[in-house]
Amino acid sequence: MPHTETLKTAVWDRLKQKIGDYLLLVKFRLSFIVVFSAGIGYMFAAGDIRLFSLFLLSGFLITAASNAMNQVLEVQTDKMMTRTSDRPLPTGRMSTTEAILAAGVMGISGIIIMWIFFNPLAALIGAISLLSYAFIYTPMKKVSPVAVFIGAFPGAIPPLIGWAAATGTVGPVALLLFAIQFMWQFPHFWAIAWVAYEDYAKAGFYLLPTSSGRTRASAFHIALYALVLIP
Repeated sequence: MPHTETLKTAVWDRLKQKIGDYLLLVKFRLSFIVVFSAGIGYMFAAGDIRLFSLFLLSGFLITAASNAMNQVLEVQTDKMMTRTSDRPLPTGRMSTTEAILAAGVMGISGIIIMWIFFNPLAALIGAISLLSYAFIYTPMKKVSPVAVFIGAFPGAIPPLIGWAAATGTVGPVALLLFAIQFMWQFPHFWAIAWVAYEDYAKAGFYLLPTSSGRTRASAFHIALYALVLIP
């Protein structure tokens, strides 16, 4: 009996660790916020409430796949930064193959659900969001601060996906929601880059609006974009 209990405890501990690793891989809290904004777009467009949960699931899978691929591509730089060094890939708790497989399954599943239960336009926008975040924004982070501008597009797309899923179109209100979230991306990204400047510098990421780093010019840009969001 003691051996059985020990085995059960070990299995349970491994399961908890694996669940925790997947939550880190998909950046669960960030994914939740992204899907919440997509849900706002869906509800603003008066989408079918009976399909709302399915829409949230689809959006979460697409977002989770984007975040997982981001970590696959940044595994080496994640090892260099304090804030990311304990993620499952840098620590070796999860293999790159497993992460790629998980990202593929989640991404394809999310897009298929969006296509079948909603419409091709929503699925297409979701696919564009996934691919642009993982394969354009992610590598650009080591090239130029322009990466923040590029990353703002997939970051602002969720309300468009929600609107498109509900209506099959992209209307003026959807574009307004996109514009608001697009402008929000800049102070959001830059605030994180300001706080984690040294950590990002270790990995070769320079995401503040000026290449000189934490300067008055960078602070001015952050404040200016934040003020634009005030009604």
